[in-house]
Amino acid sequence: MNFIDDFSCREELHADLRDHVRKGPIGKMLHHPLIINVMLLAGYHKADNHAYRHRKQEVERFWREKNWRGYITLHERPYRAEALERVLFDGELALDHQATWHLIKSVWIDSENVEEHDEFWKDIWQEAKLDVTLNTKELAAFHNLPNMVPVWHGLERDDSKALGFSWATHKGVAEWFAQRFARLNRRPAYIAAGYVSKQHVKAYLLSRGEHEIIVFPDNVEQVRVEPCTAKGIHPSESQKSRDDLRLAT
Repeated sequence: MNFIDDFSCREELHADLRDHVRKGPIGKMLHHPLIINVMLLAGYHKADNHAYRHRKQEVERFWREKNWRGYITLHERPYRAEALERVLFDGELALDHQATWHLIKSVWIDSENVEEHDEFWKDIWQEAKLDVTLNTKELAAFHNLPNMVPVWHGLERDDSKALGFSWATHKGVAEWFAQRFARLNRRPAYIAAGYVSKQHVKAYLLSRGEHEIIVFPDNVEQVRVEPCTAKGIHPSESQKSRDDLRLAT
């Protein structure tokens, strides 16, 4: 199948997809758990239908084979938390296994719409225990943290009620996220700062350089929110900055 072939003849949208057409940034778009297309051309859906049929077959196969990572990954990013929820409960994965939490963490790290699934994530992190959420590298880094950990959280508004589960132990990373959120929402950037006792930490995620502490916001103490004027440090550069600091000292 090629681009010319896709538009050489008309084909109506698959029946499974018709209820998932919505208004998009440049016209009608398709927003289905298995396929998102922001440039939907009415009446020419050969590529959409082909992609949907293929992915539907694959997710069904992955489910039968209990290939949970493959099953989740084939879902479009905004729908992966829902796919994870099905895997955890219908797939009956044990929450006391590190492999389960490796899967959970991978979906969390990749998510861009955590707030849309706030209750699900709240329930999941409520069950988290450090002996299964931390891998070897994370455990070593966690042991090096002080008992009261200074943490930061990027915001796009001055609102302490908007604090979530995700905090950074690297101020520069939190500043970078604050500026990113502010640009996306066309609002001023703010940063929240506070301290959390290690006993309240649910996970410490290092895989993308974000130095991310998972903690319920009610357990963050001495919280203050102030304007963020610094550009911050991209997560990919955060580890280098810490290594340079250690060498300098």
